[in-house]
Amino acid sequence: MTTQLPTRQQIDNAGDIDFNATRSEKQANISITIAPDGLHITAEYTGTLSSIPAAIERLRAAGVLELVSPAKPTHTAPIGNGNRPKAERITPAYDGSGQPMCPVHRKALSEGQYGLFCSAKAAAGDVQNSKGYCNIRFSE
Repeated sequence: MTTQLPTRQQIDNAGDIDFNATRSEKQANISITIAPDGLHITAEYTGTLSSIPAAIERLRAAGVLELVSPAKPTHTAPIGNGNRPKAERITPAYDGSGQPMCPVHRKALSEGQYGLFCSAKAAAGDVQNSKGYCNIRFSE
């Protein structure tokens, strides 16, 4: 069995390591892509990692970065705990006996797990949920 370790003579002949010496950077092939609005601009770059800021500054000086306008947000960030935003709540109408009712459908409201709700089928153009029922939220 042969070992991969250096011999004592190789260790003694090796000089001291200078930890303060600057190391040369290896060359890297870098691709810089700018695409905030669908316009893709790719610059192939060969250089060291420390020279990237200078390369980006040259792109700016050449006017390449001005060709691409800042991206506009395509969607709004979720509000609260990541669920959809809270629905606006309205005050229900009341019939002669004081029973709460939907002001749109004139139907008595039912008490649900999350408060009062209208169980009427929504007409076209009314506020409705994915199943087509009234989606008005009531305070109380």
